[in-house]
Amino acid sequence: MNPRAAHRRPGDDGGSATAEFAIMVPALVLLALLALLAHHVVAARMGSDTAAHAAARAATLERTPAAAHTAAETAVEEALRTHDVACADYDLALDTAGLAPGATVTATVSCTADLSQLTGLGLPGTTTVEGDATSVVDTYRSTP
Repeated sequence: MNPRAAHRRPGDDGGSATAEFAIMVPALVLLALLALLAHHVVAARMGSDTAAHAAARAATLERTPAAAHTAAETAVEEALRTHDVACADYDLALDTAGLAPGATVTATVSCTADLSQLTGLGLPGTTTVEGDATSVVDTYRSTP
């Protein structure tokens, strides 16, 4: 007779912890991957918001719409590089409103975030997030 069997009571759940552990591990791994996915999407959204803010602010400092577009593009590239946002591609839409004193400049940055490193979830390789910002042209500056 097995010595353990002699001490086991009827209805004892001996060995069930191993089965519970085997069931919970895949669920915990999936939960960790979903948290990582959420982090990547939120970081891309925050990065596109930051880039849009930088673009709108840079555009308000220029005198002509062409110079504003150039400054906004440069600001977006710098913001995305500085904040280490994994945008596979981005698109900038800029409304300068003529850059008249007191006018508002609106920048919208659409970022295609790369999710390909999150294998195992069966997700598409990219998702598009959008950030927008508005900045006011200085009221007291002279017109071009």
